[in-house]
Amino acid sequence: MRRFWGLMRAYWFSERWREAWSLTLMVVLLTALASKASVWMAEASGDLVNAIASYHRPDNEAPFAYLLTSAGTLFLLVLLKDAGFTGVRHLFSTTLHRKWRAWLDRQFNDALLDANHTHFHVQHDPGEGPAAAPDNVDQRVQEAIKGMTGGAIGLAMGIIGVITAVFFVGQKLLETSTVVDGLEFLGTYGSAVLAFAAVVAYVP
Repeated sequence: MRRFWGLMRAYWFSERWREAWSLTLMVVLLTALASKASVWMAEASGDLVNAIASYHRPDNEAPFAYLLTSAGTLFLLVLLKDAGFTGVRHLFSTTLHRKWRAWLDRQFNDALLDANHTHFHVQHDPGEGPAAAPDNVDQRVQEAIKGMTGGAIGLAMGIIGVITAVFFVGQKLLETSTVVDGLEFLGTYGSAVLAFAAVVAYVP
């Protein structure tokens, strides 16, 4: 753990590797499911808007049932994503955070409290002025570990969320793509290309 990446991956290649990888895989899986649920919610929202717009159409034989089903489906999907996938992911991510921090804390404590009592002497250095040793080294290390691990897990979940969202949304856009007037040369990928172009123009 003498370099940044060595420090970041040490827990996953330690004696606790099964625990580390199991928690990590669960966080990745639940993040992907939350992204997929967002696509389902978008579809359900479209169905609800369609149910409202076509409520008085003569060919709509059961407008109220269609509206109620669409609204209920959307509500259940929101509940599934927020209370299900996102809530359970929070449980696993906080567990991963706690266990990773505890493991790193032990490594630094073992190094600080070695046979030479380095930690004891550093904390009780009688020196004064700018050269004096910092107080409470273990607490400072612990706070640094807490911030680093929390930030790393949050950043990783954000990156995974973006990648899976782009994949699932792109997949659905390609599935539902159709021909667009004036862009016939793109074939059935016309609307998908327009959607991707709008995203590329909007995101920056």
